[in-house]
Amino acid sequence: MTKKILILISLISISAKFSFAEKEITSKASIKSVVVYLQGAEVTNTFKAQIPSGQSTVVVQGLPANLNQSTLQVGAEKGVTIQSTEYRMNYLRQNEKSDRLKMMGDTLAMLNRINQKYENQRVVLDDLIATLAANKVVGGANTGMSVAELQKLMDYTFTKTTQIRNDLIELEGKTLKNQEKINKISNQMNEENAKLNQPSGEVVLQIVSNNSTNADFNLTYMTPNAGWAPIYDLRCENIQSKIKLFYKAQVYQNTGMTWDDVKLTISTGNPNESGTSPVMQPWYLQFGQVYTQQRAKFKTTAPAQAPVAYSLNNTLQIGGARADSYQWDAGVDVAQGSLAQYTTVTESQLNATFDIDLKYDIPADGKIHLVSMVDYELPATYQYYAAPKLDKDAFLLARITDWEKLNLLPANTNIFFEGTYVGQSYVDTRNTRDTLSFSLGRDKKVIIKRQKIKDYSSSKLIGANRSEEFAYDITLRNTKKDAIQLIVLDQYPLTTDKDIQIELLDKSNAKVDEEKGQLTWRFEMKPQENKTLRLRYSVKYPKEKIINNLN
Repeated sequence: MTKKILILISLISISAKFSFAEKEITSKASIKSVVVYLQGAEVTNTFKAQIPSGQSTVVVQGLPANLNQSTLQVGAEKGVTIQSTEYRMNYLRQNEKSDRLKMMGDTLAMLNRINQKYENQRVVLDDLIATLAANKVVGGANTGMSVAELQKLMDYTFTKTTQIRNDLIELEGKTLKNQEKINKISNQMNEENAKLNQPSGEVVLQIVSNNSTNADFNLTYMTPNAGWAPIYDLRCENIQSKIKLFYKAQVYQNTGMTWDDVKLTISTGNPNESGTSPVMQPWYLQFGQVYTQQRAKFKTTAPAQAPVAYSLNNTLQIGGARADSYQWDAGVDVAQGSLAQYTTVTESQLNATFDIDLKYDIPADGKIHLVSMVDYELPATYQYYAAPKLDKDAFLLARITDWEKLNLLPANTNIFFEGTYVGQSYVDTRNTRDTLSFSLGRDKKVIIKRQKIKDYSSSKLIGANRSEEFAYDITLRNTKKDAIQLIVLDQYPLTTDKDIQIELLDKSNAKVDEEKGQLTWRFEMKPQENKTLRLRYSVKYPKEKIINNLN
């Protein structure tokens, strides 16, 4: 009796398992839209499933293996209740081959068939050479042949053998060339098959439904293997035109799932960056071990503290001063007839999003894919800038105000002027003031020369000190047909040593920044105008000492 009861219980258990298995439903997630952050992306999927009445299990396939499980969210239409959600890996399921992979497989098979034909031709040609060699031996052994007939046989054998051997060389070349293609395609297929055979993720849903229905679901998750970086194209036709700034996103993803025909939203936010505000801890001072070191005894002529040397490395800040020429009314306009009409820019308290109506295909190859977001026509101020101590050429600068409203991030900028690519610049919006400056390149029509004036340069002893004077002339010539606004920058030395005395003797009405030791001239130059600026200063210091970086 007990045995019959156990058998009955087993049958009921098996029946329940089969009943459960019959209600397990498989569906595949389809990517609908993606919000791409600077690091990471939020992916929204949709899928359908025929849900029976009662309790059932839905297995959603086609998910990446590296999604953030804590961000997984699943929603269903009314009447369908999701009891539980479980994420798991599937190491057995093979992803479908892409059309590209199938095409490479077909090409590889065709090339292998061609090589097989080449091999067959090679065998036949080798047999022909063997046959000719055998006939030559037979002909030589036949003493009944005349000399003319023997000569004719030898000539035929030579000609035919030479032709066959040349055919073999040509055939070998074709085979090797074909084999190179086979090797390349095989290597590429191995690489893509390795990606294809990676495990994928699945979500198992326990669902309860009052009625049988073909339900729609949505599923969202965050993945770390995606992101974007900004890049800009700046175009300027001439110094009377507005600047066109093209804002682009360099989007990449290596999630294992191809984003086909998806709606993209680009966000300047970064969910991977901690949002916790820092806490200031008490700062305690304490004594440490004192170490002494025997100083070597030697005599030096160098000063105890070398003078501080300043370099002209603040080009954009100096070029960022306001000018009076070519000034346009302030304001930002979206370029007409551009991709900007498909993009909606939304600003929140912490970041900005670019919602793009166009659909994009982003393969899971980890490579950069450019996405055009928005482009602007911006009023600009144009002026020339020169630092002849560092470079003999003048540079044309374009300056943009009110750039804060553009939601720009630090990034490289490709610059085009008068239809020509002039180079790449970097925009550091974190350290930029109210004006954004771009260099549009060198202008050889503004001639600049900086030379030392010997008549005003001298070195002499005054008591216990040495006094040196330095004088420079900066000559300028505008050979252009139009007047230009020009900023010229130079410098004189500074010091933190009390034994060194520096005096600025001639500045030619330059504006002097005493903290930086910089002189700035701003003026307009008419067409074909010449101008000369003079810089003259003196340095006095103890005569037994040497200043290494004075010149």
